[in-house]
Amino acid sequence: MRFKRVVALGALGLAQAAAAQDIAAPAPPVSEAAAPAPCCAIPALTPVDLEILATINSQANKIGEKFAFKLASPIVVDGKTLVPAGAMGSGDIVHAAKSRFGGKPGELVLAARYLDHNGVRIPLRSLRAGGGQGKDNTDASIAVAAAVSGVLAMFITGGEVNIPAGTIMNAKVSAATPVADPIATTSSTTTKEGSTIP
Repeated sequence: MRFKRVVALGALGLAQAAAAQDIAAPAPPVSEAAAPAPCCAIPALTPVDLEILATINSQANKIGEKFAFKLASPIVVDGKTLVPAGAMGSGDIVHAAKSRFGGKPGELVLAARYLDHNGVRIPLRSLRAGGGQGKDNTDASIAVAAAVSGVLAMFITGGEVNIPAGTIMNAKVSAATPVADPIATTSSTTTKEGSTIP
């Protein structure tokens, strides 16, 4: 009888230990979709077209101010669209001076800094006036005096330099920049939204 009681107590102890172990065992981690890894790189000196989003003027704007632009056409490498049109970017006004007495023209020096795509900053340089050059209030043309290392220097004889919103400018990617596979990025976004991926 004593032997049976010992066996019963031992079995009860094992059952309690197993139950405690089940309670203490951590729940398995919830799997999350991994962020898409970089698969491709935008080569250095890849040309890009940029659209200025707000008017920039040598009289109204000041040195150190930021200006916004967006990618006017997609960045395509080896037949694959790595960055779609519409990606936002930022630049700096390096120098601005309004026209002065004695016929001194207004001056404007701009620098395109980067495009932002899915949290990746794509560095830019060699900003130049593109197909839609700005004009001042007297409709005189802008002369591009220098465009080196991302800086666009623009001077005009008489009046102010005025770059209207919608002006297209050209720049280049300053360094090879890895970006995520656009297909993987699209799949990850679709999965998060709970849609069915074909």
